[in-house]
Amino acid sequence: MIKKWSGKVAVFAAILGVGLTTTSAVHAADGTGGVKSVPLSVIPVANKYSVGTNAGFFDLKMKPGQSTELQVKLANTGSKPLKVRVDATAATTNSSSQADYTKTSTDYDATLTYPLPTLIQIPKAYRNLTIPARTTALYHMPLTMPKKAFKGVILGGLHVQPVTTTSAKKGISNQYAYVMAIQLSNGTSQKPDLRLKGVSAGRADSQTSVNATLQNYRASLLLNGTIKAHVTKQGQNRTLKSLQVNKASAAPNSHWTVKVPWTGAIAPGDYTLHLTYRSTDKQFFSARTWTFTKNFHVSAIQAAQYTLAEMHIPWWVYLILLLILLLLIVLIILLLKRRKKEDKHEETPAS
Repeated sequence: MIKKWSGKVAVFAAILGVGLTTTSAVHAADGTGGVKSVPLSVIPVANKYSVGTNAGFFDLKMKPGQSTELQVKLANTGSKPLKVRVDATAATTNSSSQADYTKTSTDYDATLTYPLPTLIQIPKAYRNLTIPARTTALYHMPLTMPKKAFKGVILGGLHVQPVTTTSAKKGISNQYAYVMAIQLSNGTSQKPDLRLKGVSAGRADSQTSVNATLQNYRASLLLNGTIKAHVTKQGQNRTLKSLQVNKASAAPNSHWTVKVPWTGAIAPGDYTLHLTYRSTDKQFFSARTWTFTKNFHVSAIQAAQYTLAEMHIPWWVYLILLLILLLLIVLIILLLKRRKKEDKHEETPAS
């Protein structure tokens, strides 16, 4: 899948037996609108603690405190040496309501007790590896399970990213990475569960929206979800804005923001968000539905800010208005001074 942001192009090949497909090649935009192949392959070596027969990722069932070694083959099929950086990531849920294995940030959800990167020892040398041309090399990373038994799964991945190449002429940075999923468990399952942490109006990336923060506070991946959300005036039934997200998923012990777009003017006042998350995940005997309703307030200042921003008024218009306002203030001051001078002149008695 190709993901774009802020003039950058990123391609992630993520592997997980549940929810994501297996891919063996990575592609990136070439800066001209086309797509070129990246000469990188990441191949896991079978581990004795593996569960199932899927050879495309690590799904390990181990005892508390038990250790093993993850072995991965990195293949450079290109004609030039390839520099890469290897990191471990914890699974998160992104703003598109999709489980995401690409974030190297350590800003974890408060309910995540054992982030995967804290369990894998990645040698410092792997931060800047050079894979020779047309070479496949084997790399080793020790892994130790938490000493205390846990329910559910620990989910994340190995993030292998080539050194970024930048086109100075076009100002385009092509970023791509390969993510191999890793799932750990003690063999005790736990069903996912959701809660609504908060709702507010806000503005980001040139878009006003009503932001609902959802949290999957259980150590279990939630799949096959559909999100339906709409906003009404508090105490009323008429829908003002709405959103539907299909094929939603949520990583274990993660939170994310569902954004209901709000185009046009927004009036100050009290509103209500109505949100439903319905999942047909096979973990449940039948469809599981979460329903949330929460009030929120938009102040007069917020409404003015968001509405003006939605009008997309050029900066020079504000400059002209400011200049006009300053001229009016100066004019008023001059008129007041003149009036005061005239009044003083009228009060002066004739000699």
